[in-house]
Amino acid sequence: LRLPGKLTDCTSKTREGTELFIVEGDSAGGSGKGARNRVNQALLPLKGKILNVLGAASGKLNTNAEINDLCEALGVGMGSKFVLDDLRYDKIIIMTDADVDGAHIAALLMTFFYTQMRPMIDAGHLYLACPPLYRLTQGAKRVYVSDDAEKDMWLEKGLGGKGKIDLQRFKGLGEMDAKDLKETTMDPTSRKLIRVTVQEDIPGETSDLVERLMGKKPELRYQYIQENAQFVEELDV
Repeated sequence: LRLPGKLTDCTSKTREGTELFIVEGDSAGGSGKGARNRVNQALLPLKGKILNVLGAASGKLNTNAEINDLCEALGVGMGSKFVLDDLRYDKIIIMTDADVDGAHIAALLMTFFYTQMRPMIDAGHLYLACPPLYRLTQGAKRVYVSDDAEKDMWLEKGLGGKGKIDLQRFKGLGEMDAKDLKETTMDPTSRKLIRVTVQEDIPGETSDLVERLMGKKPELRYQYIQENAQFVEELDV
């Protein structure tokens, strides 16, 4: 079995209960190594943003280093060569920064898995981690929050500890120490995960939307934004 050198694998010999965290960059991978459960949690750091596979030639996919690392770590091929039973992990968890760049990386990864490994999504193996944006501390009390509205609520009502509230904004996963990352994002008893699913009221609806948002025609993206602008109250760009 060939595995990528940057994969930090778990020790479990069976797939059941194992998790692969796909993280952006070595700094997040460093914190993740200290936060993970070595028995069932593995880490694969990716360098930058992976290739947008929509419209990319098959030769480009086959020679892309990050995509090759992903396939080797998962133990599967792409497209018609994908075999679900060969998947090495029970949960594949995309863990990116809680910012616009992180969301773009997650979108690129989901596009890759949707177009090249769709059965993995249909079988319920793909997840998104939900790291916090802020940590608030007041005396011995500490809470993690994921948006400004929740942050403002805690600042107004207090945490119930002594003294003033200390507020830290995490600019990225690499800024978190292992304790923060474990408690908020990796520990199954305290984290929040979103399972990626495909729900289609109309056959082909999802493929059409993926093509509009991630394809090579910017006019389709612009059209979609114009059609849905009334639903967007706040855009973080």
